[in-house]
Amino acid sequence: MIRQQAGTILALLLLSACAPLPFSNSPPPAKTESCGDVVEYHTLASRLSANDGWELRQALQPTGGVDDACNRLRLALLLCKPDTPFRDDAEAARLLTGFLADPATAQHPQRGLAQQLADSLADRQRLLTDSLAERQRLLAKQMLLEESLAQEKTRTQVLTKELQQIQTTATSLKKQVQAQQSQLDQLKSIEQDINAKERAVENPASDRKGAKAHEQK
Repeated sequence: MIRQQAGTILALLLLSACAPLPFSNSPPPAKTESCGDVVEYHTLASRLSANDGWELRQALQPTGGVDDACNRLRLALLLCKPDTPFRDDAEAARLLTGFLADPATAQHPQRGLAQQLADSLADRQRLLTDSLAERQRLLAKQMLLEESLAQEKTRTQVLTKELQQIQTTATSLKKQVQAQQSQLDQLKSIEQDINAKERAVENPASDRKGAKAHEQK
């Protein structure tokens, strides 16, 4: 079916290229050729497979003939069709630029269509450029955020490690304080015993009286 459509398009192209030959030797009057039903052509071309589209693309390449203007327009229509395997916006834009810049197409019936296609491709390219720029901006912002997050994560890890060291030091100091308090309590107890013994040595009579009175009771 696709091959049949491709053959139909090629046949239409050949028929549209035919024009009656003049019977006199005088040059024919200036005439602007119509490219036929380009809308129907555009619809049929969009249904072609990749291989058929490539074959049609080769068949439409300008050769310097009288039908070059229409072939440029048809090829541009083929290449700017979205969602096709043979889409080529850059080449389509180049063909349309050549079509519009050609003095021979200044009064061409499809010049308005060519201008609309060129404007549409320019808008599409501008949107694509803006989209890519926005994507790059978002990617750059994402990279900055990821870098900032990584730095914050590293900082958090450092602070966590420092906190753990502080907690370890605090635990060690607490144990040291407890040990010193225990030693201090022991020293106080020893000091009390020493003081008691010193008093007993200094006042033995008092101590004996106290002991005797305690026995009488």
